[in-house]
This record gives sequence, C-alpha cells and structure tokens, in this order.
Amino acid sequence: MLALVTGDTGFIGTNLKWWLTDAGISVKCFSRGNGFDVLNRDQLRHEAQGCGLVYHLAAYANPAESVLKPDYAIEVNVKGTVNVLEVCKELGIPLVYPGSCEIYGDGVTPMDEEHPLRPPNPYAASKAAADVICYSYFKCYGLDVKIVRLFNPYGPKQQLNKIIPTFYSQANKNKPLTVYGDGSDTRDYVYIDDVAYGLYLAKDLPAGEIINLATGKATTNLELAKIIIDLTGSRSEISFAKYPQTFGGIKRQVGSGKKAKSMLGWQPRVSLVEGVEKMLQWLRSENE
Repeated sequence: MLALVTGDTGFIGTNLKWWLTDAGISVKCFSRGNGFDVLNRDQLRHEAQGCGLVYHLAAYANPAESVLKPDYAIEVNVKGTVNVLEVCKELGIPLVYPGSCEIYGDGVTPMDEEHPLRPPNPYAASKAAADVICYSYFKCYGLDVKIVRLFNPYGPKQQLNKIIPTFYSQANKNKPLTVYGDGSDTRDYVYIDDVAYGLYLAKDLPAGEIINLATGKATTNLELAKIIIDLTGSRSEISFAKYPQTFGGIKRQVGSGKKAKSMLGWQPRVSLVEGVEKMLQWLRSENE
C-alpha cells in the first residue's frame, strides 16, 4: 500500500512515517518542508494520485500562539482539512484524521468519545471544526474517514517549546522548573510510539468511527516536574508562576482509551517514566 502523509516532517508525522515504513507501507510525503502546502488543492490532488490511504497531520499546532493568531490557525486547520477531504472524496481514498484532545476542553474525566466539545482557544476550535467536518463527509458523501483524537503525545522529535523539553532544559542547567498555577493541572501523556501504533491500526476502523488514544491516567504538571528532576539528578527546585497571557484555558484532561482497546486491541505499552527517560535520552543526544 502507498499512503500519503501530510505534515510528515512534524513531530507526529515523522514518527508515523517511520512506523508505517517499518510495517511495510510505502509513504509519500507532503509537507511545506518538501515544497507542498495543504492550502493548495491542486498539489494535494496530484500527490494523492495512486495512494490507497491518506493520513492528514499537516496543521498549525500552537494552542497558545493561536490566541494571538486565530485567523491563521483557522485557515490552515479548517481550509487545509477541507482540501484534503475534497481530494479524498474525488479520488475515493480512505482518510485517517488525527485530531486533538484539545477539542474537549475542561470537563468530567476520563473523557470518552461522547464528551461534549468545548474548545477553549482558536487552535482547539479549528481542530474541533475540522473533526466535525470530517464526520460530515462520512455522513453526507459516504467518505471512508476515521477520526482519532490524540491525548498529549510526547517523545523524540517533539517541539522544544513543549513542557517536557522545557523542564529538561531547566533541570539540565539546575535552574528552577517553572510550573504554572499551583501545579495541579493534569494531562494524559501518550508516548509517541504508542500514538504511531494506534494511528497505524486506525486504518482498519469502520468508516465514520471516532476513537481516543489515551492512557486514562492523569499526571499533574507538578508530578511531571518531579519525574524529570529525579531522572536527570538535577538540583533544581520548582518555581510556581502565574499563567501566561496566552494560556489556552485547559486545566484538567484525562481521556478514556476503552473504545480503542475494544475496537483495535490498542492500549499504551510505554509507561510515563519509561517514555520520559527515552525522550530525555533523545534530548541529550540533541545537545551533544
């Protein structure tokens, strides 16, 4: 099989590309780094010719910055997704759409796939819109689209401004680790290998299906900071700070992965401590 992966040079796209290749699936790359743009439908149509599957990962993926640049986040994430959907519909190609847990906002946890969508920032709103539009193409046009909502992926190749690389940088210099609020904010961290495996399996979901990839385990920012201090042997202390102006508004999120387990046999295989250690090894190698 030949799969088109948009956003293949990003964090998730890079790791997914490796996973698909190892699984015997040939990958055709589509990203700005390769001279392509999801806002250009003609490019998408040309590159999708002959493909049996599309993974659409290309996105503007900065929740905090989207507070300051809402129009750009919405243009790339909504219009870009519509372009991919139109090409898939025209050529009859199944689509796996990796969405984001950000669309749930705060709420009762663990969040299953029926949880209300309450996006708290323009990035989350753009992802929620793309998610719902994907489903509408299944209902209206019968397009074979599968929606996979990802909870807090982390691991090698992640952007260095994210929480784990930031904590590592501070700990590595024995500087205080900056924790916003009182440290009680929770996230559901899923190691990138588990994410890539789940996306690989998702190709076999029924058309129109929606699943979460989540561990069901809550980790506070304070707990994460302490894990990184322990794993690095740092002398850093923890410093509490006010939320930045661009804070996206999500304080507590934990997902339910029950549906992914029942439908795909997927469940996370890498513990948080093991995954963070793997990520720290990569960060160390990047600093050498």
